[in-house]
Amino acid sequence: MKVWESQREWGAIMRKAIIIIEIVTIIILLMAFDSPEAKKDPEPELKYFIMTATAYYPGAECCWPFDDGLTATGAKAGKGCIAIDPENGPLKLGQEVFVEGYGYGICNDVGAAITDWEIDLCYDELYQAKEWGRKPVKVYLIEK
Repeated sequence: MKVWESQREWGAIMRKAIIIIEIVTIIILLMAFDSPEAKKDPEPELKYFIMTATAYYPGAECCWPFDDGLTATGAKAGKGCIAIDPENGPLKLGQEVFVEGYGYGICNDVGAAITDWEIDLCYDELYQAKEWGRKPVKVYLIEK
């Protein structure tokens, strides 16, 4: 009878010890997730716009009579050049951006057909520009 009672006491002690360990674990986890480091984002949220994107080729097929191979800012036209409406759109000349489905580029060109929330993406080949078509895209601003 004495052995049975000590086993029962031992079981009660173990149950209390397990409850204490669970409570301490919960407190430690709450403290870890409530710390300022846990609340801080590892990377800042990037600002983006949803814009309508078309594509162009800097040759005569798309740009005549402005088919000299240069952008409005004098840069060599090709992949990575983006035409914008600097007066009415959200982007400004010289801004670096990342366009989903296209990649990184710099806003260094303008076009008469590009207005407001539209961009025109430059490609090195005519077939690439034709394949792009017209679609909505996310345009992320690259902060320096």
